[in-house]
Amino acid sequence: MIGTDFTSRYDENTTIPGKIPASFNPTANQGNRQANPFQIYNWTGNFYAAASFALNPSLNSTTSGGLLYYHQRFHGVLARVQQLTAGTNSLAGGVIQNDSETTQETITIGRFLEERLGYKNRVFVTAALRSDDNTSFGKRFGNILYPRLSASWVLSEEPFFPTADWLRALKLRAAYGSSGLHPGPTDAQQFFVATPVAVASVDVPGVTIGGLGNSALKPERTNELEFGFDAELKPADAHLALTFYNKVSHDALINVTLPPTCGCGTSVFRNLGSVANKGVEISAAATVIHRRNVNFDVNASAWGTRSRVRSLGKGIAAIIFGLGGATQRIQPGYAPGAYFQVPYTFADTNKDGLIGSGEVHLGTTATFQGQPFPDHGGSLSGTLSLFERFHLYGLVDGRFGNKLFNSTEQFRCGLNNCRGRNDPTAPLAEQAAAVANILGTQAGYMQDADFIKLRELSLTYDAPARLSSRIGASSLSFTLAGRNLATWTKYKGLDPELNEAGQNNFTTADFLTQPPVRYWIGRVNVAF
Repeated sequence: MIGTDFTSRYDENTTIPGKIPASFNPTANQGNRQANPFQIYNWTGNFYAAASFALNPSLNSTTSGGLLYYHQRFHGVLARVQQLTAGTNSLAGGVIQNDSETTQETITIGRFLEERLGYKNRVFVTAALRSDDNTSFGKRFGNILYPRLSASWVLSEEPFFPTADWLRALKLRAAYGSSGLHPGPTDAQQFFVATPVAVASVDVPGVTIGGLGNSALKPERTNELEFGFDAELKPADAHLALTFYNKVSHDALINVTLPPTCGCGTSVFRNLGSVANKGVEISAAATVIHRRNVNFDVNASAWGTRSRVRSLGKGIAAIIFGLGGATQRIQPGYAPGAYFQVPYTFADTNKDGLIGSGEVHLGTTATFQGQPFPDHGGSLSGTLSLFERFHLYGLVDGRFGNKLFNSTEQFRCGLNNCRGRNDPTAPLAEQAAAVANILGTQAGYMQDADFIKLRELSLTYDAPARLSSRIGASSLSFTLAGRNLATWTKYKGLDPELNEAGQNNFTTADFLTQPPVRYWIGRVNVAF
């Protein structure tokens, strides 16, 4: 099986000269325009073959194998002009021109072999091995092997299993396997960036080192052991699943900041140390009401996880990074990306309701302020069906145990543009955070980011056959759905899930980031 996916995106923005006051932004006042076309190509190819045999009346075997091919190519152009000529909407109408072009390509070739044995349709054992080669691996690293072994036992099918009025089926399961995270397309490569160089007062083409690269870079490897059970309960047609897992990542891909004096880029990826992650997941589904004209299905889940850096290799105590350069750390004994800042204390000693610089006292060294990722959470969803025509669906979820660096508020306070700096009625904690920010610590902006969200609410109407048949359709339905409808949180920023860095190697901060929008959509589904 082969396939191709193509995505084309075009972003543009024009600021008309004179629309932005010069006192606010002199550069924007002169006008500018940017146009950025992007194309993403994905080519896939899969070859799969399988054969099944009955080794004896009780034992069945299924052997399978295959080849996998993934090829992704990203191409983008960034073009921007400043001092735009009035009346024009073209890149050619600007005085100062800036442009750049990027192409990133990744190819993965995989091979796998799997053997599955089934005994009396009760006990199943599967062993598999996969080999991957990826163009983003360092030149000194070859293929990587990922083994997998799993077993399951439908215990309720055994003759000795006691019958129960409340239990329909019970399956025990366990698995051990390896997976990997490959580096980015250019993380292992040394590359150069073109730049003009002045020679005898004339600009000539030149290059600088854009990335140092790492020829020994290899994928981050995770070994995971998990076990649990699945149970089907007779009352309410319920299903219950419980899973415990323990996984350890080796050769973690860590972005290490380089000293400015090296002249070889700002950072380099290295395989450093290991990270341990263990936790539990539980889910349940049940039909609470099942009558002729009313049906109510409920799904619930909960999870908890604990992630800690175990080691970073010989001679490395911590890796300091984050927005601003020193807000986060990868340090043994803490969650990856943990926030560290110098703590402070404050007190309104003169009881005037204002916190001054003399009433805030900083500590002597940076300490742990919290982790950026939740360590427990859950979700609850339900579908209420009436008269087999109307279906009301809702989804609520929550995540807890983490903090988020509110760099937006910290930045505004640094510009004397926040409540903590200007409003004498502001809470003392806000005033103290603003004062501490001036004194050199951002600890007051590492804020609790627990939240509960109403993710989705929808209503669907299934039209009767007599209505759909009028247009020659076999079925017809109408749906109205709303998403991101409500958030309950103590976080003081716009949204507790924001991250200006995306999924950029643990860097986590809210800095002038667009929050998810609340929106409603209408949909008509027609089947012929």
